Amino acid sequence: YKGSKMTTAFSTFADSLSFGLLNDVLASFKDQNAYGRPNLYEVQISSPQSPGLGGHDVRSISLRAESLIMPGRSLQTQVASAGAITGPDREYVTEPLFAEDISMTFQATAGLDERKYFEQWQQLSYNVTTFDVGYYNDYVGTMDIYLLNQNNRKTYGLRIEECFPKSIAGLDLQAGPGSEITKTTVGWSFRKWSPLDAESQQSLGGTLVDTFTQTVNRSLTKNIPAVLRKLL
Repeated sequence: YKGSKMTTAFSTFADSLSFGLLNDVLASFKDQNAYGRPNLYEVQISSPQSPGLGGHDVRSISLRAESLIMPGRSLQTQVASAGAITGPDREYVTEPLFAEDISMTFQATAGLDERKYFEQWQQLSYNVTTFDVGYYNDYVGTMDIYLLNQNNRKTYGLRIEECFPKSIAGLDLQAGPGSEITKTTVGWSFRKWSPLDAESQQSLGGTLVDTFTQTVNRSLTKNIPAVLRKLL
């Protein structure tokens, strides 16, 4: 009503201050790891140890990976039957699911060395004469994918386990500009992926720091009389 005063009551929270203070936000945005950039990445391919893949510069082929999609992960769930619970339904996990095939595009050399490499890798999975399939462990490898910061330091990584080139796309040849580059697209099949040991290294670093601290403490207190050490 006109002339009336309205009083607004403040709610009570355990932590009443916002965590997004301006100075903290600005500081986090200026950090070298504040933003991830899709063009800062590294791929390291490890093919099976086989004489049939000899003579290829795998490092050079890995460096020619122009684009890829880092695989995702999801959880297959099932909703509990309404008769077993009361209230809102619960959805529980039945198994982990990993993304489908990984598509990766490589800048090709004039001799299509990348294509030859992946074709020979595929041939490890079957006999080129009888077409009998080979043993699974003989044609699967691994692939590491790293994200980099602006200083080209690895900030995140994952390992694609039990992977192999499932498909090699055809080449699109046409009379276009002379600046265009031939590219080879490979579809990878894999079983799962797991994070690399960035977190383990951090844990190891913490363990080393704790060990060093405990060693220093022991060195400082070893000459203190036992009566006084009980008071520490």
